[in-house]
Amino acid sequence: MGLNGTSGQGLGVSEISGEGAGLNEIIRESRVARGRRQRGSGENKAFLHNSFLTVARQLSGIAIGFATAVVTARYLGTDGQGIFSLAILLPTMLMLFLNFGIEVSTVYYIGRKEESLGTIYKTNVMAALVLSVVSLLVGTVIIWLASEAFFGATPISLLFLCLSMLPVLFLNIFLQSIFQGKQDFKRLTGVIFLSQSLTLLLMCLLVIVLDLGIMGALISTVSGHVTTLLITWYLLRSSYGLRLKGSHISVAYLKKSMVYGIQNHLSNIATFLNYRADLMMIALFVNSAAVGIYAISVSVAEQLWFLSRAVSMVLFPKISSLNSEDERNRLTSVVGRCVLALSIVGGLIFYFMSGWFINLMFGADYAVGALALQLLLPGIILGSLERIIANDLSGRGKPGIVMKVSFITVSCNLLLNLLLVPRFGMIGASIATSTTYTISSIIYVVIFKRLTGVAYLNFIILQPDDWKLLAGYFRRKVRAVG
Repeated sequence: MGLNGTSGQGLGVSEISGEGAGLNEIIRESRVARGRRQRGSGENKAFLHNSFLTVARQLSGIAIGFATAVVTARYLGTDGQGIFSLAILLPTMLMLFLNFGIEVSTVYYIGRKEESLGTIYKTNVMAALVLSVVSLLVGTVIIWLASEAFFGATPISLLFLCLSMLPVLFLNIFLQSIFQGKQDFKRLTGVIFLSQSLTLLLMCLLVIVLDLGIMGALISTVSGHVTTLLITWYLLRSSYGLRLKGSHISVAYLKKSMVYGIQNHLSNIATFLNYRADLMMIALFVNSAAVGIYAISVSVAEQLWFLSRAVSMVLFPKISSLNSEDERNRLTSVVGRCVLALSIVGGLIFYFMSGWFINLMFGADYAVGALALQLLLPGIILGSLERIIANDLSGRGKPGIVMKVSFITVSCNLLLNLLLVPRFGMIGASIATSTTYTISSIIYVVIFKRLTGVAYLNFIILQPDDWKLLAGYFRRKVRAVG
C-alpha cells in the first residue's frame, strides 16, 4: 500500500507540475503573441505615419509643381516649354544612366544593417563625385556631336548650363537615400518641400518679374537643386553626426552595392525610357511645340502617381528591414489594393476635369493636349500598382525580376511609339505609353501572385480591415489636432 500510495502521490505531483508548466507556457506564449501584436500595431502606425508624411509632401509637391508648370507654360510659350523640357532632359538622362543604382543599394543595405552609416555616407560622396565627372565628359561629347539631332533648337549654352547640375544631382540622390534608408521621412520630405518652394519663388522672380525667359527658368531649377544639397548636407551632419573626416571609404561595400544596384540601375534606365520614349519620339517626328504640349499633358497625368510614389518610398526600406515573408506579403497586399482603389477614383476625376483644367491653368494653346492626357489615364492608374510591386521585389532582394520586366516593357513601348507617333503624333504617343504601362502592370501582378501565393482578389480588391485601419489612423490624427 505504501508503494501504491507513493506511486499515487508521485503521479499527483507530476500532474500538478505538468499543469503548472503548461500554464506557464501558455502565459509565455500569450505574452509573446501580445508583444507581436503590439509591435505589429506600432509598425503599422509608423508605416502609416511615414506614408502620411510622404503623401502630404507629394500633395504639396503637386501644388508647387503645377504652379511652376503654369509659370513656364504661360511665360515661355509652347516652343519655350519644349526647349526647357529638352534642356533639363540631358542631365536627368545622364544621372539616371550612370548612377549604377547606388541610391537604391543605400536604402537596401541601411535596412539590412550590414554596413556602418559613416562608411555608406563617405563611400556615396566619393562615388557621386567620380560618376559626375564621367557624366560631365559624356554630356559634353553628346552636346558637341549630336545636340541638333537629340535636342532640336535648344541652344548649346542652355544645355551646358543644365549639364553643370550633374555633381549636385548625384550628391542629392546618393545622400537623400540615407534618409530613406533610415526611414526618416520627416527630414526627407522637409528637404524636398523647401527645394521645390525655392524653385517656384525663383521662377516667379526670374521668369515673370525679370522676364529672363528660358534662362531664368533653368537658373531657378539649378538653384533649387543646389539649395537641396546644402540642406541635406547640414541635416546629415547635425542629425546623424556624419562627417567626411570621421568616416572611411569601403571598396568592398562599393562593390557589393554596385552588384545589387546594377540590376535596379538597368531597370531604372528601362523605366525612364519607358516613361520618356514618347517625348523623344515626338521631338524626332513632330516638333518642339508638340513636345511642350505633350510634356504638360504627361506631367498632369503623372500627378496621379503621387500616392504610389509616396507609399513606395516608404515601402521599399520597410520591406528590406522585415524578415518574415508573411509580414511582407500582408503589408504589400494592403498597400497595393488601397493605392489601386484610390488611383481609380483619382483617375475618374482627372478624366472628366482634364480639358477644363488644362485650358484654365495653362491656356488655350495647350487645350489640344487634353485628349492625350485622357488616353494616358488607364495606364497611369494601373502603373501605380506596378510601382508598389516593383519596390516590394527590390526590397526582397530580387531586383533582377524588376530588370527583366523593365526590358520587356521598354521594348514594347519603343516599338509602339515607332509605329504610332509618326502617324498620329502625340495621340499615338499616349496610346503607346498607356498600353505599355498596362502590360507592365499585368506582368507584375502575375509575378507577385506566383511569388507569394496571395490571391489576385486579395491583392486588388479592398478588404473590410483596410477601412478600419485607415479610419482608426485618421481618427487618431483628428484627436491629436483637436
